[in-house]
Amino acid sequence: MIEDELIQIWQSSPEHERIKFEKSKLMLEVQSSLNKFQKITKFWDFGTIISAASMILVFAYQAYRQPNLLLKFGVILIVVWCLFLIYIVIKLKKTKPHEANNYREYLEQNKQYLENQISISNKFMSLTILPCFSGVALIMVGKLNLINKSWSEIVNINMVWIGFLIFIVVGVFSCQLNKWVMKKELLPRLQKVNELLELLEEEE
Repeated sequence: MIEDELIQIWQSSPEHERIKFEKSKLMLEVQSSLNKFQKITKFWDFGTIISAASMILVFAYQAYRQPNLLLKFGVILIVVWCLFLIYIVIKLKKTKPHEANNYREYLEQNKQYLENQISISNKFMSLTILPCFSGVALIMVGKLNLINKSWSEIVNINMVWIGFLIFIVVGVFSCQLNKWVMKKELLPRLQKVNELLELLEEEE
């Protein structure tokens, strides 16, 4: 009932009043969405850094104590990958919106931050999946001593097939999750920010 009444008031209002209303509505939507996104990224950044730091400690110890060179190299690759993840998170955090002189500058900062997030997501395979899987594959080859086995022996090792299946499942899930985040979280917010920026430019 109240919604119908508000719609009637809006429809009977002058055009400039409707434009102001639409602008105010869009500003509220954008601000609410950006506040939610900042909370999500804050939690995600913290979780990523803690997880990566924990993995560095565990794998660095393994790299020290393992005699097998392939296994050692795979572990070192995982450590380097974790360090790189921390570097990416810290680099992205530096581009997060901070104190701005005006609302438009604040929106520009959010636009840049979202574009940086999208750029990282577009490089998801090369930055995340491939380095991690390469390290794990080397660890498996070293652990099972596959380099000294024939193909007929390798295909009869259950752990090889289990590892291969895990690679496929984790890889597909990670890629689909990345696509979902891009489609549902990043692109819609960037679109809304661009819409509001265009609206502010038209008023100038």
